[in-house]
Amino acid sequence: MATIKDVAELAGVSIATVSHVINKTRFVSEELSQRVSAAIEELGYYPSALGRGFRKGKSFTIAVFLPDPRNPFFQIMAQGVEEQAELNHYSISYCNTHEEPSREKFYVSLFNRRSIDGFIVAPTSQGRANLRPLLEQNTPLVLVDRRIEGLPVDQVFSDSEVGAYKATEHLLKLGHKRIGVLLGIRESETIKERLSGYRKALREYDVPFDEKLVVDGYSQIEEGSVAADHLLEDKDVTAIFGSNNQMMLGALKLIKKKDIKCPEEVSLIGFDDLDWTAVMSPALSVIDQNPYEMGYQAGRLLFERLEGKLQITEPRIIEIPTKMIIRESTDVPHVRT
Repeated sequence: MATIKDVAELAGVSIATVSHVINKTRFVSEELSQRVSAAIEELGYYPSALGRGFRKGKSFTIAVFLPDPRNPFFQIMAQGVEEQAELNHYSISYCNTHEEPSREKFYVSLFNRRSIDGFIVAPTSQGRANLRPLLEQNTPLVLVDRRIEGLPVDQVFSDSEVGAYKATEHLLKLGHKRIGVLLGIRESETIKERLSGYRKALREYDVPFDEKLVVDGYSQIEEGSVAADHLLEDKDVTAIFGSNNQMMLGALKLIKKKDIKCPEEVSLIGFDDLDWTAVMSPALSVIDQNPYEMGYQAGRLLFERLEGKLQITEPRIIEIPTKMIIRESTDVPHVRT
């Protein structure tokens, strides 16, 4: 394996200069920086993260807490974080909370005792309390996907309320009046916002809100299938809005099992534009939240804190716009047999 001494000899500079180029700890001329970079590439030199961390008092590792490893939305979000980690030469330790506050609390306690430089967390419903030890120790922390109102940390999320409003309005404009909702975990701020967007659209189109049309699907496929079955017991329900992709998969599973035609008998619109949404038959209308960008921006905010690139201490908020993509699964209402 090449060493820093080998790089210095090939580039014709001192070891200290190589170190300054790698760690960006002092100005080095463009000509010398290019020579060092060329030598690093030619030799395939990789700095020792352990040694680098020891010298700087860092581990060069961040922790990322995600609530559902089976959900492709969070897998894509993780890719955005990984892109930033690679750019900043950090490694990632992943934890899956499975939407369980007790797991989240355990992982905060566990990783808080280890040399973790910062955290990116999609919090559970008890995130405000569980994340308090990190705040008390001023550990760099970024929330992603789920906002916690008033928490003094950087946060990145999509405009969920606007997205849900767009989805509901689209169905209302088509003429649907009885629109069922597959709701996720009600305690989640994101789900509260999506329900709020649904209700706002109904109000603006003078359609009364009916609590019986809002059924908990707990953000999972099987629960979404059961919830969709419950909604479709009402023959007047002509459309379903799924507030996440897993529950929409459950609804699709149910209508296929019962041979219910989409959109001829029931229109469907969901959250998240994933690979399968465009290729299924019929192609699914969706609200796209851009999870990659969400993860990428969360990583950027965290590494700006970790690398000392930001002087302000006030929390920063990034709200990523949603986009409605209309495909084949929504149409004017029909009488269901």
